[in-house]
Amino acid sequence: MIMLLTVLILTGGSAPLNGTTDGGGIVINEIMIDPLASSSTEMGQWIEVHNNSSDWVNLSDWTIENQNGEEIEFSSHVIPPDGYFVVGASALTGDNGNYTPDAVWSSFSLSLSGSLQLNCINADSEEFFSWNSSWDLEPGASLERLNPGWAAYDRESWLHSTSVFGDGDLGTPGDQNSVFSNGFGQNTWAFIKAFVH
Repeated sequence: MIMLLTVLILTGGSAPLNGTTDGGGIVINEIMIDPLASSSTEMGQWIEVHNNSSDWVNLSDWTIENQNGEEIEFSSHVIPPDGYFVVGASALTGDNGNYTPDAVWSSFSLSLSGSLQLNCINADSEEFFSWNSSWDLEPGASLERLNPGWAAYDRESWLHSTSVFGDGDLGTPGDQNSVFSNGFGQNTWAFIKAFVH
């Protein structure tokens, strides 16, 4: 038993404790729900999608829908492998917290309790996740996915950003997440407890 646990710890892994992954190429990688540095909460909100595949992907087939049925329809934009695309409420840096989005949405918003569904129109690919007060959202900090291959619906796949951008909020729009993890160490003790029980 001890040898088995030792092997598991040393070999590591790239998934959260429940071992599930979404497996999709395009994923929602970071969301700014409650910004502080923008002129208003709505103006500073944004979503980052990430191409977690080895292929170039055209976003024209993709949409994001929130809990109210509001939808972002992406126009033709090709994301390279390991690339990022940020869509937000405003392109005005004086209003949005001082970052430059790749696209601007209309008739869309994020809520303190809500959900997002990412869909590909021409492919059998989607992911869905929701959040609420139990996620302990921090005003002025985005939620970053620890690893783009980890399941979006698992709360353990998300942490608050630790990196300052723009006018002082925390987030990494268009860059690798500050909390990115491809290892197993941070969950080792929790895994051991779960495994033994």
